[in-house]
Amino acid sequence: MLRNTYHFLSDILANRSLIYELVKRDYKQEYMGSYLGSVWVFAQPIMFVSILYAVFTLGFRAGESIDMPFSLYLVIGMVSWMYFSNAFAANTNAIKNYSFLVKKMDFRLSILPVVKLLSSLVPHIVLLILAILFAWIQGYHPTIYTLQVVYYMFSMCMLLLGLAWLTASTSIFVKDVNKVVSILVQFGFWLTPIFWSLETIPDRYHWIVELNPMLYIVNGYRESLISHVPFWESGNAMYFWSLTILIMYVGISVFRKLRPHFAEVV
Repeated sequence: MLRNTYHFLSDILANRSLIYELVKRDYKQEYMGSYLGSVWVFAQPIMFVSILYAVFTLGFRAGESIDMPFSLYLVIGMVSWMYFSNAFAANTNAIKNYSFLVKKMDFRLSILPVVKLLSSLVPHIVLLILAILFAWIQGYHPTIYTLQVVYYMFSMCMLLLGLAWLTASTSIFVKDVNKVVSILVQFGFWLTPIFWSLETIPDRYHWIVELNPMLYIVNGYRESLISHVPFWESGNAMYFWSLTILIMYVGISVFRKLRPHFAEVV
């Protein structure tokens, strides 16, 4: 595993210039083809968060068990989740979207998921900066703990990278993978404490929620920007990294096994 992982990571470093050019191309194709362009990157999540805030504050009176402003709790949770969900869904078709490169024998297809991750990272960073400013307005000033969000962002990217190698390679042969990913994203949104708190459910069911690796990331973003909890004191780190390493191992193994057959089906 270590040898395979080393080769995959070295490919990323060796092709960083190519990755940069592909990221620019991917970003332009995604956002520059419409009249409003990249405005949609920010308009859509802002409208979605506004609707959720209105529904769960006015309708369901959510946030009563949360020890921070509910609007801030919701915004930070949504910023982290939106990057995960968008990148996860986009990477499922990473190989298909670059099918013209599949038959090039000297091209490292393993870097394509990295391209999707980085192109999705651009709007995520902008939204994250807006979330930090929003927290500042509400009295939560940036501190040294704010820098921890880089660690949690990296952690999420590692989880996404393993998932991307797995789903991008298998979706070529099994079209149902796209449907499965779509369902996982939908269920994951409701099962992750984004607009609700873990304390609102009975203790005996906490372990079910804690199986979700995004719990570690979402809580980590909030602990970095609001609660100021050191990342080494955050819960579930051992479980998160054990699961992430396992997913990366499976993703790399499956990708390497299926890579020689991509050209036959794309």
